[in-house]
Amino acid sequence: MQTAKTLLTSITLMLLFSVSAMAQSDAKVVGVINRADWCPVCEENGERAMKTLKTNNKDGSIKFIINDLTDVNTKEKSAKKLKKFDLQDEMKTHTSTGVVFFFDAESKELIDKISVKKSSKELARAMSSAKKDA
Repeated sequence: MQTAKTLLTSITLMLLFSVSAMAQSDAKVVGVINRADWCPVCEENGERAMKTLKTNNKDGSIKFIINDLTDVNTKEKSAKKLKKFDLQDEMKTHTSTGVVFFFDAESKELIDKISVKKSSKELARAMSSAKKDA
């Protein structure tokens, strides 16, 4: 059951971020989601959090990147994605899993961060605030 839930969450993440990729040029904010298969916060809250992030980003003003910290291979793949947005150095200091980091897409400055274990309402509020602050 655990594996099925992890697989479902991974598929949801891929769909969420393939849609966000289409709106990349309009993005004012880059949201980096630190996750890992071994992270209990990610496992317990990932599906709900991803649904909240998707629901509150219909305008595509936030480009989400998954920073998968599960193992060496996933870290290397994630580093390539981070490099495309010039966030690889910044994320070296942000290694907590189960957290979404919001960066200004232009300046690369950290706007805010929030744990995915926060309520859907708090996640939506953080996204709205990040959009305003960018």
